[in-house]
This record gives sequence, structure tokens and C-alpha cells, in this order.
Amino acid sequence: MRRSFSVGLLVICLLCIPQAAFGLMTADVQAQGGETTLMFVGDKGLQLGTEYGITSQLGFAVEMRNDSTKVGAKYEIDSNLALMLGAINNAPFLGVNVSMPIDEYMDVVGELSLSLASNRLNALFELGMVFDLIENLDLRGGLLAETDQESKNISFQMGLGVTY
Repeated sequence: MRRSFSVGLLVICLLCIPQAAFGLMTADVQAQGGETTLMFVGDKGLQLGTEYGITSQLGFAVEMRNDSTKVGAKYEIDSNLALMLGAINNAPFLGVNVSMPIDEYMDVVGELSLSLASNRLNALFELGMVFDLIENLDLRGGLLAETDQESKNISFQMGLGVTY
């Protein structure tokens, strides 16, 4: 009952928010497996992200939406912390990905990425929650903040994740 109420309340709150944004990924890397997310991005359309583990510590991740593409490698330090290295729109980035279980069905996830595009520092901060609906399907929602030297953008996100 408590789990159903929490999931329902999160869905209602996130549906009342006018925009949504980038995908949330956990810090855990799964050998020969991974996760795929489909997130609603408000004015920007849908965002698709996928991650696949080559070994139990090293994986690759790709996230795409109509205004941004992120490709990178992910190295799991432990099940709650991973380092990421790659490119966002052809600009190199370095990031950290964290996740922390709250209970059996709920995790808090976050990411901080710094990139350098045209000699300008850009930052992306993501914080959200993952609610397990069934064994391999979950509901994800949270906050995304993007900033560079010219602008700041804070958005909300909501979507589904599939673990395989």
C-alpha cells in the first residue's frame, strides 16, 4: 500500500510540472546487461538513453535527444559511485554518477558532468528518484540543471527505465 501510494503521488506531482528533461542512470554497471530509459523532455521532445556493461566495472552509455547527444564510458568504483568520460555534442566531458538505495523499491540517483565546448565550461547536474514498478521496469523522475557562461536552465524529467 505504501509503495503504491508513493509511486502514485510521484506520478501526479511530475505530471503537474510543465517540462521534463534528461535521463537518469544508476551508478551500477552490469556485466553483459544494462538499462534503457525513455524520458519526456517537454519542449525538446523525447530522450532515449541506454547503457551496456562490458565487464562488471566498465560500460558504455549513450543518451540522445533532439538538441543533445552524449556518448561515454562508465567505470564503476563501487555499486553507488561511477566515473564517466566521453563527449557531449563533440565536447569532452568528465562526470560522476551516484546512486543510493532508500529501500527495496526506491533509489536516489544523481550525476554531475563538466564539459568544455569552444573553451567554455558547461555543467550538468541531475538528481532524481527511481521507483521499481516490477522486476525489470521502473519509473524515474527528477530535476536537471544545465548551465554555461551564457545561460541557466532547470527542468524536470519523467520516464520509464528497463533493466536487462
